[in-house]
Amino acid sequence: FRKITFQKSGGEFHDRYIIIDWNTEHQRIYHCGASSKDAGQRITSITEVVDQMIYTDLINKLLKNPMLKLR
Repeated sequence: FRKITFQKSGGEFHDRYIIIDWNTEHQRIYHCGASSKDAGQRITSITEVVDQMIYTDLINKLLKNPMLKLR
């Protein structure tokens, strides 16, 4: 398994995304409706992004940002 990383968004967008196996034939993108901290307290959805092409430039730019270090 690959390691899990978190990237800083640099204020480019507010929403949360889960990106799996980027730039591979198995890549998947999921959009998370609410903050992870609110999970279980409010109704929210995680949906798979079908039209991934519209996110390509954004994700490639995001991956140039520093990784977020969790405490």
